[in-house]
Amino acid sequence: MRPKSLSVRCEQGSKGGPGLDVWLSRGAMLAFFGAVGVELTTGKGVLQNVGLMAPLPALALGLTGVVGVVTAFIIFQSGSSD
Repeated sequence: MRPKSLSVRCEQGSKGGPGLDVWLSRGAMLAFFGAVGVELTTGKGVLQNVGLMAPLPALALGLTGVVGVVTAFIIFQSGSSD
């Protein structure tokens, strides 16, 4: 029995090179790994390193949930307009 082949569709066009979204994604990945690296080396969170106190855990969890729901809504709305 042969395994089924898997095809991957790439949304990135090959005409003009990487677009703005690709560069923003790369920048976000670098910033994330930089923040994790700073946290691992100093032992303090990112907000504590710049002199801000970390928010309450319940507030941070609620804000994360709201941002996640809004982001999912935007993604689903942009997908349904095609």
